[in-house]
Amino acid sequence: VLDFEAAARKEPSHVVFNGHVAALTDRPLEANAGERVRIYLHNVGPNDGSSSHVIGTIFDRVFYEGNPLNDWRGMQTVSLGASNGAVVEFIAPEEGDYVLVDHEFADAQKGALGHITVRSRTGQTTRKITTMSH
Repeated sequence: VLDFEAAARKEPSHVVFNGHVAALTDRPLEANAGERVRIYLHNVGPNDGSSSHVIGTIFDRVFYEGNPLNDWRGMQTVSLGASNGAVVEFIAPEEGDYVLVDHEFADAQKGALGHITVRSRTGQTTRKITTMSH
């Protein structure tokens, strides 16, 4: 339920990926090591910015606002203002659990946190490697 007064004060109760808290922790995204991963990001919040980052990777390509002419390279974090979007790509370097986070850590504490489970190149999960303690 929208709390208009909290929104006006820029005090959201939740900041989420895919529409609800734990969407990408309950059901992590999946990829294979060495595989190109593409994530579509859109900051639909009306007031605040977002700084999206996947811990343990570098975005080798970022298409700001989804526009192929806005082709940025070698970014760790993509800053998105309210209503901005981007398509980010990276190669998952090795098997493990990669954390997708809003680097505005107050937002991460409110739910803007997700996981990408990266399997071995053969598609198996042969070892559990955590790229960040959580």
